[in-house]
Amino acid sequence: MSIRIDDELIDHLLFLSRLSVDNKEKLKNDLQEIVDYFEVLSEVDTEGLEPMYTPIEESAALREDRPQQFDNVEGILNNFPEKVGKLVKVPGIYG
Repeated sequence: MSIRIDDELIDHLLFLSRLSVDNKEKLKNDLQEIVDYFEVLSEVDTEGLEPMYTPIEESAALREDRPQQFDNVEGILNNFPEKVGKLVKVPGIYG
């Protein structure tokens, strides 16, 4: 199955991502190369192979999770322009 990247798909992807590009033709060719490469990868026989979720087989050494007292609370609070006591005001998130 061969997937073709066309102008309609490029326009749709640009609309969804809210992006604009100067050279749609280059983007189309680059995306087509990526899709073609994945089609080559799909021809590899992976029957009987276990999925590999990470190339790192050893687990990371984690430090012990324990609470620590931070001594410079005032230093951090001084970085915020608006505060009330130990509470800081940050910009709201509007959706």
